[in-house]
Amino acid sequence: MRRTSALVAFACAVSTPLAAAPPPGWCGTGDRTALESLWLHQEERARRGPVRASDVRAAAERVGEIAVLRDEGDLALFRKDFDLQGVGVTISPQDGTYVVTRTDRAVAGGTGTRLGLGDDDTTVVPLPFAFPFHGRTWSEVHVNSDGNLTFGQGDGASTARDIGRLVNGPPRIAPLLADLDPSAGGSVTHAGDGARFTVTWTQVPQFGIGDANTFEVTLRADGAIEFAYASTMATSLSTAATGVAPGEALNGVTPVDFSNPGGAVSAGALAETFRDNDELDTAAVARKFYAAYPDDYMQLVVFTSRRMAGSGTFAFEQTVRNEIAGIGSGAFDYSAEYGSGGRLESFLLMDTIGKYPDDFASRLLGDQSALSILAHETGHRWLALARFEEAGRVSGELLGRQSAHWSFFMDSNGSHLEGNEISDLGGGQFRTGVDHSARYGELDQYLMGLRRPDEVPPFFFVRSPTGLVGTTASTGPGAGVTFGGTRVDVTIGQVIAALGERTPPAGEAPVSHRQAWIYVAIGVEPDAAQIAKIDRLRQLFPDYYARSTDGRASVSVTLE
Repeated sequence: MRRTSALVAFACAVSTPLAAAPPPGWCGTGDRTALESLWLHQEERARRGPVRASDVRAAAERVGEIAVLRDEGDLALFRKDFDLQGVGVTISPQDGTYVVTRTDRAVAGGTGTRLGLGDDDTTVVPLPFAFPFHGRTWSEVHVNSDGNLTFGQGDGASTARDIGRLVNGPPRIAPLLADLDPSAGGSVTHAGDGARFTVTWTQVPQFGIGDANTFEVTLRADGAIEFAYASTMATSLSTAATGVAPGEALNGVTPVDFSNPGGAVSAGALAETFRDNDELDTAAVARKFYAAYPDDYMQLVVFTSRRMAGSGTFAFEQTVRNEIAGIGSGAFDYSAEYGSGGRLESFLLMDTIGKYPDDFASRLLGDQSALSILAHETGHRWLALARFEEAGRVSGELLGRQSAHWSFFMDSNGSHLEGNEISDLGGGQFRTGVDHSARYGELDQYLMGLRRPDEVPPFFFVRSPTGLVGTTASTGPGAGVTFGGTRVDVTIGQVIAALGERTPPAGEAPVSHRQAWIYVAIGVEPDAAQIAKIDRLRQLFPDYYARSTDGRASVSVTLE
């Protein structure tokens, strides 16, 4: 089924506030990393070919303190319909690589042993021969209802069916990694002999959609892989990917047009993606910005002329570079691929300014505001990934949605990164307060480098909560919610025991950083009213940020 964090699409008319009811998860941070966006950027560049060279001054204008970029066919990942109807391909091993060729053939459909797969389900099937795949030999395969096979472990998750899901995790063969639901119709069957093993999805619909998709994958004893698709396959797929991958992003990703593969070859993943909505090419935006502006910003804050955040997402942050130890993230640096020489650390997509009310302090998404959403995404540069040590083991119970936000049951002191301000009523009863998404809590500030460990008091979360229906750790903050459970106190020492010492040390790191604010015009001329509205929010944010950090940090929002 669709991710539980999916968000109903909002109208984006200027000056029209959004519905007050809080969605289950509006922030897309954690759904796609900067590396995964780079893979999509590479695929898009390969698909569209060379883009004409632009006049940088015309394509990257400046209106006051706002950088204005014009899309010239180079800044968007436009809708990409599924186009493999009636197509067949063979992926053959060759000297440590795999080569893709087109070999159309009919799909048998419906034959073999039926697998009783439900929605988001997986089952293991013995193979009739030892199958070699990326240097290992397998005697069994996991058949996953979402149109793919994995080795070593099954995959029944409901997270996004995208390039990151295809490439990361276990070794995978995906004729169509999509949100398919065999429990709603059709069948998944398997058949094999000493030379071939075939899994067929016959008339299986997408979750919540009444279509019928028939396709199959065949594993051959010689290590070759065949995909085949019926001519009746759906055209519109809500985020899907096709390809093969050795697992754990080994050897990177090579984009392939499976309808015209042209002998594509790779020792890593071979992949093609599909989507039913437009998204922003974050790497392309950053590179175009740096073609006209100096490399002097820690964060890029990007607004668009129309909705480009992707399905189910209101805004998100992507961390591009991290060298800070002790915050729950490893070290990595993709800044060069984003056009920076090493200064850029974070990319914020706030999406179209039209979906924010004119009053930036007024409520939207439940109890958020334009300012708190901006603070939320800004804070994702450091937050929220922290764990703690208890009885010799590392626990992730502080975390909720996407393992990148605080748990609903954590007393986060009303953090911008969710959790709640929770009162202990005694007798194992608790109540959430009205003050949430209002500040960076003491733990937040430690992780951001603004407080020393001795300035972070103990805090708590509630384990094994009771008395609630439909509320989980991934639920967004809510006021006046009463529930039961067991209070668990946590000290900063336990956090440090799990994450290691923060380096550079908290309280000694710089407490000021720079943001560049960018407006991207997609398919239209830049809108002066939208730019002016963005600029009003820009002017308000430094004071809001300073208050949110208890005066311990500042942010500059001016251009060089």
